[in-house]
Amino acid sequence: MLDTSIDSEDMRQALRTLADETGFIELPDFVNLALYHPTLGYYRRDRQRVGRNPQADFYTASSFREAFAPALMEAALGLLEQAELDPTQTDWIEIGAEPQAALLASADSPFRSCQARHAGEDLTLLGQLVVFSNELFDAQAFRQLRFDGTRWLEYGIRFEDETLSWTPRPTVSQEASPYVRQLRPDPPAGYTLDLPTGSRQLAHRLLGQKWHGAFIAFDYGKTWRSLAEETPQGTARGYHSHHQDNDILLQPGQRDLTIHICWDHIEEALRQHGFDNLSLQSQEAFIVRRAPKLMQAAFDPSRPELDSLRGKLKELIHPALMGQKFQALSAIRPHCPKTQNP
Repeated sequence: MLDTSIDSEDMRQALRTLADETGFIELPDFVNLALYHPTLGYYRRDRQRVGRNPQADFYTASSFREAFAPALMEAALGLLEQAELDPTQTDWIEIGAEPQAALLASADSPFRSCQARHAGEDLTLLGQLVVFSNELFDAQAFRQLRFDGTRWLEYGIRFEDETLSWTPRPTVSQEASPYVRQLRPDPPAGYTLDLPTGSRQLAHRLLGQKWHGAFIAFDYGKTWRSLAEETPQGTARGYHSHHQDNDILLQPGQRDLTIHICWDHIEEALRQHGFDNLSLQSQEAFIVRRAPKLMQAAFDPSRPELDSLRGKLKELIHPALMGQKFQALSAIRPHCPKTQNP
């Protein structure tokens, strides 16, 4: 059995604050603490998280900024053209950017301004924008359901004797109940479903505000059917030093926690808030189809000076590397909504 004891007094005190009189902690509260606590959360600590070096925990498409930034700019310009919007009157906003690592921080940008919103910063959006995120939605709170052979149970966390363990809720929460009604009544015993409730909430929070323009999100996810029927072990994972494990209770605040998002939920939010021209593609297809000028230049054999750019593009689009593992969802809203949704 893995050791899930907590060796930090600050973290122990934070967990005690979350726990009820029996030691029970709601799973979303635990995940939010582990990731976003102002001083203890993984994404709030002053340390390197993203990169290909041994000191980091994982790398993303943004690690290949030399290729990813121009691909995103070309794609964003194409989306703004579809919406008949002027890029020079458009602000680029990257949500969830790592400190000192915003994608367009050092790029020669065609936009009016380039902004980055880091973890815990204000998410107010207003005006004519390109709103971009890279692996943001997968790093949100979630709930977990497990089938015990006769019924679906929802699980939370118990903090007892300075140790964390899984424990079922007495009843399924109000938030999870609507999902249970959509599930098969007879899945294999032990089937685990990690419900991406936090990513759905974040989508409505971002998309329901009074802004217009283009939305682009890169992440990894599945359809609702795939999550509900094809992932019996669940999708929750922890990452540390480029290693993945399935026990998210280990070392809270020290490791990244992530799950596969449900693309159906994000698409539903986009439609609900007046976006159209929705397109969900693999990362490979998005870059190849939406950045053709960059692709043509980079793979021109007569331009050896672009060898470095070509190599980074291959990392981004190769099916065996990042090209098929990640997906990109894009949409446009040409006009600002008349009223702000709650």
